[in-house]
Amino acid sequence: MIYVRSIALALVLAAAIQALTVGVLAPFLPRELCRPMVKAERTLTVPATRELKLLNDDGAIRIYTHSDPHIHVRANIRAYTPDSEARPVAQAYLSELIYYEQHGPTTYLITEPKERPDVIDLRVDYVIQVPLGTDLDLRGMNGNIWIARDAGNVHIEGNNADVEINEPFGTVFVQSMNGRIRVFGATSDTILSTINGSIYAHMTGGSLRASTTNGAIVARLLDLSVHECILTAQNGGITLALAEGVFADVSAHTERGIVQSDFEIDLEEGVQQRKTLRGMIGNGSTRVSMTSMNGNIWITPHYRRDSDVDTETREGFALFQRYLNASQ
Repeated sequence: MIYVRSIALALVLAAAIQALTVGVLAPFLPRELCRPMVKAERTLTVPATRELKLLNDDGAIRIYTHSDPHIHVRANIRAYTPDSEARPVAQAYLSELIYYEQHGPTTYLITEPKERPDVIDLRVDYVIQVPLGTDLDLRGMNGNIWIARDAGNVHIEGNNADVEINEPFGTVFVQSMNGRIRVFGATSDTILSTINGSIYAHMTGGSLRASTTNGAIVARLLDLSVHECILTAQNGGITLALAEGVFADVSAHTERGIVQSDFEIDLEEGVQQRKTLRGMIGNGSTRVSMTSMNGNIWITPHYRRDSDVDTETREGFALFQRYLNASQ
């Protein structure tokens, strides 16, 4: 009898929990925890232009480069509604998504050309192929962004976005509110800023300006053609790695940390203290300024080994390749 009562009690509790989650909590949960009410996929192929401008409020973007003189777009669309009564509204709205036009050297791609109804939450994930060297202007995203090697100039403004850019041909500008920023093999002027996230930048030319409020900065200067590096972190440490043959005129200061250099510093007209360092490494060809409020600053050699070629980058390529294979 006790066994039967226990089973009955368990069933009652299970039913109560299901009723609570489905009937009460589900409408207030983040939509990504629920099944989409409506799903769709759109594909688009247009002649290539010099620049692609994309506006996408909610969703991830993955961009690959190729030698085809076309831009290929695949959009995975998911709409979430509080109940099935809003399904027709979602279906009608989805039919109007993904607008594009081309003017001169620019292709404009707009996910939502009309205002989104209040009863709909939307996520649109893009996989886009562009010709080598295409300039990219991506804005308004709540979703991660990944860009393969050999894009042109890159301009990104995101709200909640982790960003990774691999070996771009041109300048780089990335601004994110909440997210990490990683740039590998930048050859030209690069500006990176985030509020809540760390920054990783590998530079082979140009200049680097990187700032974060809550996060660390790791910068690797891999070629003597990098002429300037300015790094600012409020609540996080800064690491600067210099490849062989890269020299720096260093100015570094932290309020509540220490400054450490693994290089011998020429202190003529300079200073080396616990919290402050000013001096020359070699001939000082690269101007370096580093400032942290609550973090340590470390200057160290960059040792390049086969096993040290950005494990995260290799894993990133494998991850996105698995995504493409699964979605085909």
